[in-house]
Amino acid sequence: MDDDELIAAVAGGSDGALQELFSRNAPWLAARLRRVLPASVVEDVLQETFVAIWRGARRYRSEERCGGWMWGIA
Repeated sequence: MDDDELIAAVAGGSDGALQELFSRNAPWLAARLRRVLPASVVEDVLQETFVAIWRGARRYRSEERCGGWMWGIA
């Protein structure tokens, strides 16, 4: 599955899809967050980002760029 398909599965309630999306994207998101935030808050912001992704996955449109959408949430 690509990230668009994973987000669609997350929108359908798949915990496994969220876990896979996190595994694939948390490392680069964390690296970008470390550039703009104090290290002490990066993990909290990362977790909050994926909670927001879980809650907002139904609003994602595949014509958007997945990475940009996630970064915008973060």
